[in-house]
Amino acid sequence: MNKEGAVQKAVADVVDLHQNRFALLKAAENPKIGWVTIYTPEEILLAAGVIPFRLTGEVGMNITESSAVLGNNYCSYVLSCLGEGLSGVYDFADGVIFADACDMRKRLWEAWGRDVQANTSYFLEFPNDASDISKEYFASQLRNLIKTLERQYDCEISDEALRKSIAVCNTSRTLMQRLSQYSKGGQKVLSGHDAIQIVKAASTGLKESFNTKMSTLLDALEASEEPAVSKQHRVMICGSYFDHSEIIEIIEGSGADFVCGDISNGVKYFEGNIDLNADPVTAIADYYLEKNTSSYRLDTDVRVEHLLNLVEEYKVDSVIYYALKFCDTNLHDFPYVKEKLKDEKVPVLFVEGERNTTNFAGMKTRIQTFLEARMF
Repeated sequence: MNKEGAVQKAVADVVDLHQNRFALLKAAENPKIGWVTIYTPEEILLAAGVIPFRLTGEVGMNITESSAVLGNNYCSYVLSCLGEGLSGVYDFADGVIFADACDMRKRLWEAWGRDVQANTSYFLEFPNDASDISKEYFASQLRNLIKTLERQYDCEISDEALRKSIAVCNTSRTLMQRLSQYSKGGQKVLSGHDAIQIVKAASTGLKESFNTKMSTLLDALEASEEPAVSKQHRVMICGSYFDHSEIIEIIEGSGADFVCGDISNGVKYFEGNIDLNADPVTAIADYYLEKNTSSYRLDTDVRVEHLLNLVEEYKVDSVIYYALKFCDTNLHDFPYVKEKLKDEKVPVLFVEGERNTTNFAGMKTRIQTFLEARMF
């Protein structure tokens, strides 16, 4: 196998963790618990011997039943996740943990507990700022979660177990950060679709397998020829939950490069690491609260500064702000973000869509027109 083939095989092996996730999760002996927001402390679940995996809504695209439960004016990510629950997609799991990352996710928790009988639902109060008192409160919430898991699984979640799980998750994040260095350097080594699929593979909860396969991918990339620096227009996507390979294909088909996703299937998931030398519960609470990149959070200026830092780090030429229909927090957030990007002379296009969008023709015209006006 040549070096290019080795890279392609390594990418496919990593991505398979997500594409084949249901079979892999069902085959795993450990109990499983799902989650719906990146503010969920996977480290605590791992320390309890639980596999934490993300609900993506990919097989719950028919939202008729979930709309009847919650209503039509809910974001389609929430509705598609509920649709999966109602149809029994997650019957193999012990339950799902919900963090208070937006009002619709809170309503999702209520509906799940009432209507998805096969699963237990857990709710985690999540403060909307990173003040000292909020960190202390969130740490107390995490200790309550630990007690709940210890009772349910008749186990002890020791500091040693927490540090071990923190190290595993830190390794996953570090590996993805290493991969992102290629994009920062202007080197195109993966399609935008594959980049998002790799992040989704990391969120399946099979951390040890992911770390092994991801290390193999990075080794293959380092052994291959130095990739040339791309001169194409560089695009970042930010905003709501995003999982549309069709939009990535539109961007890349227009002659631009998708280089960064300030989204939960992008850098938001793998930024930073947890301090292994601090009290583990305190360190976990600090890490998740200091992410502070969700539109749900109060300190908008911290979020905008983070966004502008990414624009600089990834040498971004244009931003596409994607908002799910009825995603109130991102819809409210966009006007302020737009003005701040305008102040920095960064072009931005607002795109509104749904998790189950199928007709991309109008969106394609808008994106192509926006990019071509800046590329030629």
